[in-house]
Amino acid sequence: MIHGYHHVGLAVNNIEEAAKYWQEVFGAEFIGPRGLETPEFYSRMIKVGSSLIELLEPRGKDGLIEKYISARGEGIHHISFRVDDPEEVLKKCDEKGIRTLGRRFIHPKSSHGVLIEIIGPKG
Repeated sequence: MIHGYHHVGLAVNNIEEAAKYWQEVFGAEFIGPRGLETPEFYSRMIKVGSSLIELLEPRGKDGLIEKYISARGEGIHHISFRVDDPEEVLKKCDEKGIRTLGRRFIHPKSSHGVLIEIIGPKG
C-alpha cells in the first residue's frame, strides 16, 4: 500500500543558500542535526509546512548530483514515495519489465522522465 509521497529531492549547488531561500520565502527549517554525507553528495532535509524536501549538494567531481546539475541545472532530482513493502513494489516492477536502480529507485526512462525513490514505512 502506498502512503503518498515522502519527500521531493532537489539538486542544488549549495545547501545553505538553498535552505536560506526556502526559509525566507516559506518558513522552512532543517530537520535533524545532520544530513547524509557520501563522497558524491551531501543532503539535508528541510520541512516546509507539512512537506519534506531533501536538498542534495554535489561533493567532488563527476558524482551523481554534480553530473545531474551539469546536465540539467539545479532543480527536481527525484520524488520519494513511502510504501508498506518496498520489495513488493520492486517485484511488480521486475514482473512488468520496469527498470530499477539499486533496488530503491525506479529509473526515469521507465517512469516518464521521473526518478522515483521507494522507501518503507520507517524510511
